[in-house]
Amino acid sequence: MPDSVTLAPQKQPTEAPPCRIRRVCFVCTGNTCRSPMAAAVYNHLHRGEPTHAVSRGVAAHPGHPIHPYAVEALRKAGVPSTPGNDYEHHLSALMDEETARWADELICLSSSHAMTLCCAYPAHAEKIRVLGEIADPWGGTQEDYDRALAEIREALQR
Repeated sequence: MPDSVTLAPQKQPTEAPPCRIRRVCFVCTGNTCRSPMAAAVYNHLHRGEPTHAVSRGVAAHPGHPIHPYAVEALRKAGVPSTPGNDYEHHLSALMDEETARWADELICLSSSHAMTLCCAYPAHAEKIRVLGEIADPWGGTQEDYDRALAEIREALQR
């Protein structure tokens, strides 16, 4: 048996460990107005960062396009539709268990959406947050969509 034990030097990492992307899902009712606008603004504000947002609806009819007033509100607010944030081609999708598991955070556009998610996905309750009580512009004017987007932007920048 040797008198002393020599330990091999610890190998230093040659590169940083891979960065995990933060996954966010915004949730509203029909997934054609508020939540796609919130996801688009979030992705625009955090471009270049290791995070990405999607959107879903608690009562969405899958496959419906984003409302044209929502697209116009985003354009007027200076949020471009880009390959990494292609809101112009958004199609509505229903919230599901797979998305609840995928997301690190489920951000609801009203407290009623949060309650719906808590009841439907209790195992994911710790991920559920409320952005604010964002008024639903569906069926309204362009000004209603502009106002909803302004509320979303203000809440996201807080």
